Order: sequence, then structure tokens, then C-alpha cells
Amino acid sequence: MYKRRIKIFLGLVAVVFAVMIARLGYLQILRGDDYRLQAEEALQKYELLPARRGRILDRTGEFVLAQDEACTDLCLHYRFLTADEKWILAQQKRIRKQEHVSLDEAGKIYQDRARRTWRVVEEQARERGVDLPATIEEIVRRVERIRAGRDYDVREQNQEHPVICALDNETAVRLKPQLEGTIGLALRSTHKRVHPFGDLACHVIGMTGRVWAEDLEERNLTAADEPDWLERLRRNYQPWDTIGRRGVEAMCENVLRGVRGSRRLKRIGSGVQVLEEVPAQHGHDVHLTLDLRLQQEGVAQLQKGGYTGCVVILSVPLGEVLALVSVPTFDLNRYSQDYEILAEETLYLPLLHRAVGRRYSPGSTIKPLMALAGLGTGAISEHTTFTCQGSFDPRYPDRFRCWNRSGHGSEDLRAALRDSCDVYFYHVGQLLGLDKAAPWLDRFGYGDLPGTGLPDERAGLVPTVDWMRRHGRTAELRGEARLEGIGQGVIEATPLHVANGIATIARGGKFLSPVLVLEGAPPRVSRDLGINPSHLRAVREGMFQVVNEPGATAYKAFFGDGVERLPFKVCGKTGTAQVAPQRIDSDGNGRITVQDRIARTGDMLWFIGYAPAEDPKVAFAVVLEYVQEGGGGRNAAPIAREMLRLCHRLGYLD
Repeated sequence: MYKRRIKIFLGLVAVVFAVMIARLGYLQILRGDDYRLQAEEALQKYELLPARRGRILDRTGEFVLAQDEACTDLCLHYRFLTADEKWILAQQKRIRKQEHVSLDEAGKIYQDRARRTWRVVEEQARERGVDLPATIEEIVRRVERIRAGRDYDVREQNQEHPVICALDNETAVRLKPQLEGTIGLALRSTHKRVHPFGDLACHVIGMTGRVWAEDLEERNLTAADEPDWLERLRRNYQPWDTIGRRGVEAMCENVLRGVRGSRRLKRIGSGVQVLEEVPAQHGHDVHLTLDLRLQQEGVAQLQKGGYTGCVVILSVPLGEVLALVSVPTFDLNRYSQDYEILAEETLYLPLLHRAVGRRYSPGSTIKPLMALAGLGTGAISEHTTFTCQGSFDPRYPDRFRCWNRSGHGSEDLRAALRDSCDVYFYHVGQLLGLDKAAPWLDRFGYGDLPGTGLPDERAGLVPTVDWMRRHGRTAELRGEARLEGIGQGVIEATPLHVANGIATIARGGKFLSPVLVLEGAPPRVSRDLGINPSHLRAVREGMFQVVNEPGATAYKAFFGDGVERLPFKVCGKTGTAQVAPQRIDSDGNGRITVQDRIARTGDMLWFIGYAPAEDPKVAFAVVLEYVQEGGGGRNAAPIAREMLRLCHRLGYLD
């Protein structure tokens, strides 16, 4: 019995050894290469390579308006920032293994390294004026928003996050040796956005900013979109990435943004070996249609007069935006540091892109369009006359007045445009009514977004009877129609709307949506309005008289004493829009009411037109805010004159 048990036991042992030998043979001979590869991969890691964002350049490509410069971010591990107990214990165990010490000693070493880490970070924060607690709080808040609704850890909890951004190369080199003896601290190569011209075209260029949780949710690829995890990592936004937030930076995000590269590394002793490298695909450049010389001159002209407002210049043949000036400006290089000051400036609103993002009452600049609407619908002919005695109805001299209280007498269409007679266009507005005028204004683009694709764009406001009814203003229909005839009342448009409307007249009734960028622009809208050539000729002749006939509203700006004559003829239209005073939130309740303090009063002054008169090459609009003395001919027209002089010198009128 005993010998039998021994035999059974030895047999079982032999079977076990046979199985083990077979398994070892299987692992080493048949699957050896696979497991060797897995072991090697365990010693490998991946490193992402930053992609440079594309540049933004002017129309010539000669001047760079925005570009990336290499820099370094100082980063802290999220688990270190949040003092995660499990992570800290794991670090202590790693230290125990590396240093061959007890766990208690490893804990002391960890605390010493943590103190060194905070010392390095706090020193850099002090030197750069960084609010470190606020920065850390924002990082934690951002990661928690990403993690919200999930019962598992997200990748961002196991990554380093930048706490001090955009260190220069000298500082990064100096800091690198200090990383020894720290924990959770890393230097990451990246780029920062710089703007060589500071505030020039700041509203057009726009800004970049940190990605938000919503960006990660909306824009990032999932495994269903892209199965390769490394490819997703290269293409997806990370919490420390930047994204276009305003202006062309936002509009052309998909063109400007690049794709990260990657590097596969293998740990060999204390060093690493590069096994494979996929280079970064840098973002593409974007060329604006702007001419920086015109942009600079527009800013200088407005600032010289102490005005807030804007200047728009368009190429008539191509519809390209040559200048899109908004004043006041701000320095893009200091946007982050100055943001609170800029955002709290509620009087002059430096962050507002007036040319596309602020709607104004167009005033008398609407009259050429209302004239074409009246002619096109048959409400008037080019020979229709109305008598102006200073008001629409002489029995009520203080209602629907003309700017000329003495009256203009009997005027036909051309004379009414030349003299900017309000009474004439009260009649045109009333004959048309809101519902006949609206389709014409919409065909000129007033009811739509201007069309450049800039995120700041606002659509114009063109009232209809239905709009008035929905807003409880049906009792005002006849009066509103009269006011619309002179560009007052409900109707509003941005300066780009107004400039493009005049460009449409200048190119013979063909509407083109304006183009601002040569790469990444939205599809253009083009339509022939089918305007009768004789109607266009009558309106253009009236606009010619505005500038070139003695006594007309813009004559002195171009032919007055001491004015250097232009070597070409200009067609134009002055405008003075009466507006409510600008109030600021003086009681701090977050609303603007009639109880709040009046900050600025005055009129919105316009001068619009095109040149040369006989063969239009550029169209323009100048608007000045809250001017208390003089009209558009006295204040805005001289600015347009000097802009046209520069256009001629630069060859845009050839």
C-alpha cells in the first residue's frame, strides 16, 4: 500500500513537471517572441511632440500679425496638486525601492521633495505675478468638470498640468537642474502666441485661450471615431491646450491648429532610446485681405481726432476687406494680464469689435438704398418731387422735422440725396411702408450677418409689420416707416453692412459678401439684384453731387479752403444719426436703465461712398460715436478723404 502511494505521488509529480516543462516550452519556443515584445513594450513610453499653430499674415504675406514662439510650461502632476493619498503612497513605495530605505524614511524623503517642488513653483509664480492658488483652483475645477458624471478616473487626473506658462528658454535651462530632488514637477515644451504689431487689427485677429471642458466634449474624437488611441491622443485637445476664442483665431481654428507628433521611447538603464518618431504636423498659415498700412492709418485718423468708432474699406471688384478698424484698441500681447481692466471698461468698450459687432442707426446713409427701393417698387420715379418746408407736415413743425429747419423747397431725387433732405425721404419711407422696404434692404444684406465669418458678427435689424406686431408697436407703423426712410427708428446695421451696401451700388447692383481671409473663409454669397441701370445712375449722380457740388453736405471736406485736392472724383453720402445717451451701470445692478448715469451724449456721424466715381475700385464707411458738434460732412468725411488719399498712393484706385 505504501509503495503504491509513493508511485502515485511520484506519478503526479512527474505529470506536474511535464506540464510545467510543456508550458515553459510553449512560452519560450512558441510564444517567446510575443512575450519578449510585451516585456519590451512595458519598458517603453510615448512622448507627445507639440505642433506649432499657423501664422496669421496680412494680404501681402510680408507682415506677420500672429505667430507661435517656442517656450516651456512648468507643470505639476494633478495627483500632487490634490494631495491624493494613494498617489503619495505609491510615490513613497517607489522611493523606498529606489533608495533601499524603510517606508517611514521614504515618507520623509517624499515630504522633503514636495517642499522643494513648492519652493521652485512659488518662486516662479512670484517672479511672474501668477496667482498660484487661483491657478490651481482653476485646474482642479476644470478636471472635475471633465470627470463630472463618471464613476471612474479620467486621463486628466494622471497628467501634469501647467501652473506657470510660457517660460523663456533661458529660464527653462536654469530650472532644469532644479527638477532633481523634486516630485510631480515637469517642464513641457510648448508654444505661446505673440503679436508683433501689438494692438493693430486686434479685433480682427482675435485671441486664443485655454480649452474648456465643453471643448473637450464637443471636439475630441472618441474610440468610435478613431480606434487608434495614439492617433486620438495626437489629434485631441488636452486640458492645457489653447484654442481660438475670438476673431480669425476662432474662425480659422481648423486651419491654424496643427496635429501633435509622437515619439516612442525605450528605457535602457538610466537612459532612453528613441524607437520611432512621428513628426508634428504644424498648422497652416492664414492670410488676411487687410492692408496693414490702411489699417494703421485708420487707427491714426480716429485717434488723432479723439474719436471712438470705426473705418471700413472694401475692394469693389473683389469684395475683399482692405481695412476693418475699430477704436479703441488693445494690445493682444497683454490681453491676459489686462483682461479684467478691459472687461470692466464699460464706457469706451475696447473689446467691442464695432465694425462687425455693433449695430448703429444708419442715419442718412440709408437714403441711397431707400431711393433704389422706391424706384424699384414704383413708389417714386427719379423725377418725383416733394416740397420741404422744414418738416413733413408744416402744421406740426416739431414732428418729423428736416435737419434744415428752413426747408429745401421742391426737390427731386438727385437734389434730395445731395442735400440729404429728410422730408423727401419721410415721403419715400411712407410710400414704401416697412414691408416693401424690408425685401430691398435684405437683398443688400442688411438682414443677415455681414458674411466674413467672424464670430463677433451681428445681423442687422430690418423691421417688418410682423416684427412691429410681435413687439407691441403696431400703433407706430406709419411713423416708423417715415423714420426708416432717414435711417432712424428701429432699423440698425453694422458699419460693414453699410459699406457693403454702397459697394453693391458701386459695382452696378451685384451683391458680394465681403471676404476677410484667403484660407478658411465661409462660402461666399453672390447675387445680382437686377436693379434698373437708370435707377442706379440717378442714385450715383446724387451721391456725386454730395461731394462735388458747392453747398452740398460733403463739399467742404473735399474742396474747402486749405484742403489738398484728391486727383480723382468721389461719390459719397453723409449721415447724422440721433441716438439716446450712453449710460453706464452706475448703481451696479447689472442692468442699464434710465436711472443710471449718462456717460456720453451726441450723435453717430457717418460718411460713406466709393471712388473713383467713374470706375469704382473701393467703397468705404466711417462712423464716429457720440460727437456733439458738427455732422458727418464736417467730422467723418475728412477721415474718409485721407484714407482715400492713401488708397490712391498704394495703387488701389488704379
